[in-house]
Amino acid sequence: MAEGIKETQHTRIEVDEDNKSEIEMLYSFGVVIFEHVILSNENMEVSICYFAPSDVYDIVEIDKKNKALLKYETCKQLNKKYSAYFNMINGQSVIDDDNQKLICGSHSVEYTL
Repeated sequence: MAEGIKETQHTRIEVDEDNKSEIEMLYSFGVVIFEHVILSNENMEVSICYFAPSDVYDIVEIDKKNKALLKYETCKQLNKKYSAYFNMINGQSVIDDDNQKLICGSHSVEYTL
């Protein structure tokens, strides 16, 4: 390692029922960089990413069939629908506003040590 350069290790963990208290502890220590949830089906994908240092959420919705961006929004607080999506863990499913089933394919937290 070069002198004067500090190496930072980032670690990513998948959120599940067993480690929710560990995730809360990471937030309390202020080491979380971002938290990211991806839900999808054959027609669309929803990505919600919380960037902890700036306290903002990015919401992206993509029409997979037509390869089109349906929504991109940055906000300080999630509405009820997106909050429910953001609190899902891998494998859980929800019925969206168009009566389509979305499945959570990933819910991860990246933090630094």
